[in-house]
Amino acid sequence: MIALVADRGYAAVTVADVVAAARVSKRTFYQHFADREDCFLAAYVAAAEGPLTRIAEAVAPAVEADPGTPPPSLADEVTAGTRAYLTALAEQPALTRTLLTEISGLGPRGWRVRREVLNRFADQLSALVALGAARWASTGPGRPGPDVPELAGVDGLPRPTAVALVGGINELVLDAVEDGRGDRLGELAPTVTDLVLAVIDRAARREG
Repeated sequence: MIALVADRGYAAVTVADVVAAARVSKRTFYQHFADREDCFLAAYVAAAEGPLTRIAEAVAPAVEADPGTPPPSLADEVTAGTRAYLTALAEQPALTRTLLTEISGLGPRGWRVRREVLNRFADQLSALVALGAARWASTGPGRPGPDVPELAGVDGLPRPTAVALVGGINELVLDAVEDGRGDRLGELAPTVTDLVLAVIDRAARREG
């Protein structure tokens, strides 16, 4: 489905095209999906899992580190997660472009699934910030360093803030993809890192 949509656009792809490319019968197709829209949305959700998993894997070493080992700086951890996410998207630029642009053609259901995926991203980001805040606070005063004034007491990012942040990142990626830079999304890492740190800094000041 993804390969066909990337080549022809969603509107031009039929169930017959999908089963022919996948070398399965229509009966098999309909055992898994209600229609072609259902198939594309399932592919969209599955493809979104990869970048989110890569973020978790990038910060796992800090999460699992020996309690006696000082945690990495906030900037370093955010940079690691940001680069992992953008690298995952850049590894398959055609897939990334297809998912970002074609989902809007599915109408309300497509937007709902897109929103669910972005909300999961926002929840993950908020949870990682909360986890990091707890680690940094446990290392004593001053440990967070100059990139964030004070993280103690920050219980993740407020949901609206996290959603807005994820939306901004998504628009930066979409702009790069539409500009033909889908294979160079890593170039956005400094901008995205600065954006995330600025939002966390603001949240920390509000909590303070």
